[in-house]
Amino acid sequence: MKTIIIGAGEVGYHIAERLSREGHDVVVIERDAAVRARVQDQLDVMTIEGNGSSPRVLEEAGIREATTLIAVADIDEVNVAACLLAKEYGVATRIARVRDPDFSESEFLGRGKRLGIDLLINPNIVVAEEILDLVKTPAAAEVGKFAEGKVLMLGIQVSSRAPILNRPLRSLRSFHTTTPFLIVAVLRHERLILPDGETILEEGDHIYFVSRRESVNDILTLLGKKESIVERVMVIGGGRMGLRVAQLLEAERFKVKLIEHRQDRCEELSELLKETLILHGDGTDVRTLVEEGIADMDAVVTVTDDEATNILAALLAKEQGAKKVMALIKRPQLLHLLPHLGIDAAISPRTLTASVILKYVRKGKVLSIFEMPENDAETLEMMVTAESRVAGKAIRDAGLPSGAIIGAVVHQGEIVIPRGDTVFRPDDHVVIFAIPSVIPDLEKHFA
Repeated sequence: MKTIIIGAGEVGYHIAERLSREGHDVVVIERDAAVRARVQDQLDVMTIEGNGSSPRVLEEAGIREATTLIAVADIDEVNVAACLLAKEYGVATRIARVRDPDFSESEFLGRGKRLGIDLLINPNIVVAEEILDLVKTPAAAEVGKFAEGKVLMLGIQVSSRAPILNRPLRSLRSFHTTTPFLIVAVLRHERLILPDGETILEEGDHIYFVSRRESVNDILTLLGKKESIVERVMVIGGGRMGLRVAQLLEAERFKVKLIEHRQDRCEELSELLKETLILHGDGTDVRTLVEEGIADMDAVVTVTDDEATNILAALLAKEQGAKKVMALIKRPQLLHLLPHLGIDAAISPRTLTASVILKYVRKGKVLSIFEMPENDAETLEMMVTAESRVAGKAIRDAGLPSGAIIGAVVHQGEIVIPRGDTVFRPDDHVVIFAIPSVIPDLEKHFA
């Protein structure tokens, strides 16, 4: 398949890297010469310097032969115009990223359908929904949802109090009979480990486990964690992202305070948010944080437009006693540093946006995606069809690649934490943790 990607920023680069690795014929259009050169040097893709909404540039990229166009340039209008042109050229799948809610939330535009867009994605909405999940699951640094939210994958730091500590995972079999779950990955000193029964967890390990939603609290106890009730949330930053986060928190009946440094924006927010207390101030000023009760906050979310401000505000909030702090981070290379600084969760717009787009591009094979930003490993929800290679086979006999671990199987609504003799049946939904190199092979097994 030929895919044209417009924009080679963090999202465009990441998608191009993934799709080229999976065997797609990828062409990247980027107007910035230095950014284009980086892609040309580092990825096995064709690059063109130019404006992605130009018919001449699109024809040079081979738009007439393309099956998919993904427009993720920094300018909304370029992305929308590119999709309109792609429709006229007969491109089957057209995807655009937009940040302006006038595009993404207009009923008249029908979520982009009237603009010739199949998938219109607003990062602010995707990120806000991720933050809401993290607020509602205070013990977790990451939350992946599968099977319509019935199956969860949580990323958790193993504490020194964990009963599971310094024991091989096979010793947990008795616990599995009452509360089945599966640890699918261990991140130790920035090294990814695919565990087996002999793997021993160490203090400080960051683990990823898959379980039924209703079993999470029991498993957290085994990991030395305890879910607490979240009532009070502070949002630092009142831009589009902060507004969206506050709106979702209001809808869930949280008590919300929002700090914004611009007086005129505070006045706008007071008209848009009826249940949120709007505060005019600096989220990096310790006195302001203390006066507004930062120590009593169950969660603090920093979502300003400045990455350094987000990190500093989160660190100050944690130092002053906030129970859980989350920071919006745009540069992926910083993500692995934040846990060492004491920040509980880092939210990456790049990772979340790219995951939604990749899921759509792979539609039919992949139903949901959760991506680990530290190493690009993925957890996929895939469906077994009657034609799938794995249909009718037990896991141990299915010939799956060694870099893939089956975390859960959903059969006729029943969630099964699998064993080697678990059989794949048509219409089953399968949750799979996989390292990047095996994903193309994995998709062939479920095609």
